Amino acid sequence: MAYVLIGMRTTRPNETCREMASARAMFERFHDFAPPVLLRQRCPPTPRVLVKLGRLRGLIYTSDKWQRGRPRTYVHFMEDRPLLACDPRGTQLHIVGGRYRVTARGIEG
Repeated sequence: MAYVLIGMRTTRPNETCREMASARAMFERFHDFAPPVLLRQRCPPTPRVLVKLGRLRGLIYTSDKWQRGRPRTYVHFMEDRPLLACDPRGTQLHIVGGRYRVTARGIEG
């Protein structure tokens, strides 16, 4: 998977083009290679009410960043712990707050 295009609800094509360009650029900075595929997927909007589950201490994820086609597992501990929450039905997780950013080095903060 390359990246997910969420919520194509805009009627402004130029805005969508800019978002796509930004998404492609972010993918390339993070992975160090061009995105091979575009996955279009409808995602529900963020609910107005979230249920606090706790503080997120870290993330463990698998990615082929820096080595296309050779996924590795990465562990990232959060310095400024964001809130981990879910929707009221308990079917979707959300990360809220924290001071982190996605860069060419990975997830920082």
